[in-house]
Amino acid sequence: MFGRRLAGHSHHTEHPRRRRVLLTILGAALLAALLLLIAPRNANGNFVYWSNQSPETTIGRAKINGTGLNNNFIPGLNSPAGIAVDSKFIYWVERGANRIGRANLDGTGVNASFITSGVIDAQGIAVTSNSGLFWVNNVGTATPDTIGHANSDGSNPIGNFATITNACGIAANESFVYWLANSDQRIGRVPVSGGAPEPNFITVPSGSGCGVAVDNSFLYWSASTSSVGRVAVGGGTADPNFISNTDTSLLFSPSPAVNSQYVFWAVGNPSPGSGAIGRANINGSNPNPNLVPGLGSPSFPVAAPSNKITVNSVKKKKKKGTATISAKVPGPGQVTMNQTSAPPDVNATEAAVKQVGLTITQASSFSVPVKPVGKTAKKLNKQVKKQLKKKRKAKAKASVTVFIHFVPAGVAGVPNTEQVKVTLVKQRKKKK
Repeated sequence: MFGRRLAGHSHHTEHPRRRRVLLTILGAALLAALLLLIAPRNANGNFVYWSNQSPETTIGRAKINGTGLNNNFIPGLNSPAGIAVDSKFIYWVERGANRIGRANLDGTGVNASFITSGVIDAQGIAVTSNSGLFWVNNVGTATPDTIGHANSDGSNPIGNFATITNACGIAANESFVYWLANSDQRIGRVPVSGGAPEPNFITVPSGSGCGVAVDNSFLYWSASTSSVGRVAVGGGTADPNFISNTDTSLLFSPSPAVNSQYVFWAVGNPSPGSGAIGRANINGSNPNPNLVPGLGSPSFPVAAPSNKITVNSVKKKKKKGTATISAKVPGPGQVTMNQTSAPPDVNATEAAVKQVGLTITQASSFSVPVKPVGKTAKKLNKQVKKQLKKKRKAKAKASVTVFIHFVPAGVAGVPNTEQVKVTLVKQRKKKK
């Protein structure tokens, strides 16, 4: 009698525990599904942005393949000029209002007065991962120009981070801030940590325009009315004709932008509807001056790299009970494969497969192994052993959902996630 009471007590207490575990698992699965609905794939990545100083006085946007044009992406501005983007926000300067604005990458949450201190007729702006925001103050002919600086959250703005002359366009990486002094035919730089500027870092040919961009290897600038120049980021001989046929009818020099896959430029033209955004491959090949045609007079473009993930195949390795996912990404960055939801018979806080991390150095294909761990691995092994006791062949299955995450290299790299459902199959034969 005593033993039966104990057993009965245990039976009644196990039901609430099972319900709690089941609710936890269902809750985790529901949360994962909701997150996927709230943040759709490729959300707010893969775009090129530009400013329209006239007649629209807006910021425009299109996908980096030229589709999805929205020339009034952020409207109602006062002489917008330079633009910068990181993985969360878009920033811009307004020359007519002496201020810096900020918005979410989807255009919501516009704060036109994000920074108002230390901004004087600002023309260019740049953002870095660790050092914050930098901008060019065109103070006037009687006073040298300056570079301003603020933290990326807008705090601690100063207007005199560095004193320079004749600046037109600005770019930055994690080491230096660069500017184009077009009237003096040179590119200058100053460390992001502060210090003495190098106004004559690189000499460029005459006829330069008003834009400069930087990636890990090169600096790009508007070299003439129809070309984009390039020079090694460490210095050296400048090539003013890196991309030579940007638009032979240009009246204004093309201001360039760069991401890990392409070089972009703005084709400014005073004739209504004659402006455009152009694009070439990162090596300068296949230039297209009319990627986004029919614009007014766009300037100072910036671009986020493509974060597309393409899953090519899932191959099962039945002898080991594993699988291999083959996929590709369009540029350098970090790839991670992990599991954010779990099979019904596994505690939701435990991983069912081994996490994998890869560093991708260029656009390429890659493979990630799906290896069961913990209770999933034990489940497969247990099912196989049990079957082998009764028959010559054994086959066990376990379904898992994994997520491949890709973060493109660079400050503007917007994360992306691809969900993949994998059925792990393990087969064995009894030894003779």
